[in-house]
Amino acid sequence: MSRQLISRSADLTRLVDDGYDLSVVHGYLVVDHVPYVDDQRRVRMGRLVSRLDLAGDCTVAPRDHQSWFAGAVPCDSQGRRLTEMVHLNFGGNLAQGLKVDHLLCSRPLGREFVDYHEKVSTFVRQISCHAAALDPTATARTGSVVADDEGRSPFHYVDTATSRSGTGALAARLAGQSVGIIGLGGTGSYVLDFVSKTPVHAIHLFDDDVFLQHNAFRAPGSASVDDLTRRLSKVEYLDRIYSRLHRGIVPHRTKIGPSTYAMLDGLDFVFVCTDGASHKRDLVLQLEQRGLAFIDVGMGLNVTEAGLGGSVRLTTSTPASRDHVWKRARIPMDSSGAEDIYSTGVQVADLNALAASLAVIRWKRLLGFYRDEEGEHFSVHAVEANHLLNEDCSRVGPDDEMLGGPCDFVEPP
Repeated sequence: MSRQLISRSADLTRLVDDGYDLSVVHGYLVVDHVPYVDDQRRVRMGRLVSRLDLAGDCTVAPRDHQSWFAGAVPCDSQGRRLTEMVHLNFGGNLAQGLKVDHLLCSRPLGREFVDYHEKVSTFVRQISCHAAALDPTATARTGSVVADDEGRSPFHYVDTATSRSGTGALAARLAGQSVGIIGLGGTGSYVLDFVSKTPVHAIHLFDDDVFLQHNAFRAPGSASVDDLTRRLSKVEYLDRIYSRLHRGIVPHRTKIGPSTYAMLDGLDFVFVCTDGASHKRDLVLQLEQRGLAFIDVGMGLNVTEAGLGGSVRLTTSTPASRDHVWKRARIPMDSSGAEDIYSTGVQVADLNALAASLAVIRWKRLLGFYRDEEGEHFSVHAVEANHLLNEDCSRVGPDDEMLGGPCDFVEPP
């Protein structure tokens, strides 16, 4: 368990001093070796799990009076179910490797728990007192402290947002990924902002430009005057910010091209957030040759007296679905002749954020974090009409090819 978290939280320090077997697992406070009685009047050991509410590296008062229990149904010394405490059978994973079986409820009369010492000791006492009646040596105060392997977490501090929402098992589907972001302008910087809050292993940043004043109006957060006068590279500037949260930020001040394509090796997924079409053909071919799934994001806006108009484009390419990129020209790759609508240069922060949101949500759908009913591989958001058009859908019937037109959901076989 994090020594800093213990030292800064008086309630957790008291629990350790009391001898409880504590650990923090995926943002949950876990108490192991909790004795209880099953319906056969046998004394067994279970696990108590609670959400952990933090402010930085210090606990705050628990927001609820619930905990989960891993084990059989806790009973009294006569083998009768603790009906006032056991409210729901809940067989499932709160997060990867954190399986629980029951939802428990308990609270002090007329108020909430003041801290985690009171909450944990209350739940443990109400469960284990029945075990102690059968076996006086049964105790949860083992005197051992489980050390949390801080190096396993991609974050510098505990992700309590995931544990609060109960999406740990889904977030685990993103863990271990090495993600690349090519281009850290407006859209790419927002992609970094969103991906940095996921448990991916590493986020590789590729851009050779300097972070200038106009970039500050298209990127998340707010740059200071000192930040701008230092003329840091985009990847250095963003690395300084997001490395405060995520351990795996890897900045590369370089442009991806023939001399640097080898840097793509070892990645699992790539977000392509660069302007212009002249280099896209070679880049797409290199990504495909390496068997990489990727999403290419483009934006084309035009200015009229009525206001800005245009579109945000999203093209997904996976090893299983590539043809649409070439047969239907879903990624602009020819800068000659007509003006490339996706590289006109006009960009606005809110649409950069929208493009990044659509891209990251699509990535999460590919990995099963979100449900994916259409499997579209091409999307266009029309700004003026606020329409989102999905095409090139992979969720089709067994005798159909990938749909080229607008997506109509077909029930998977």
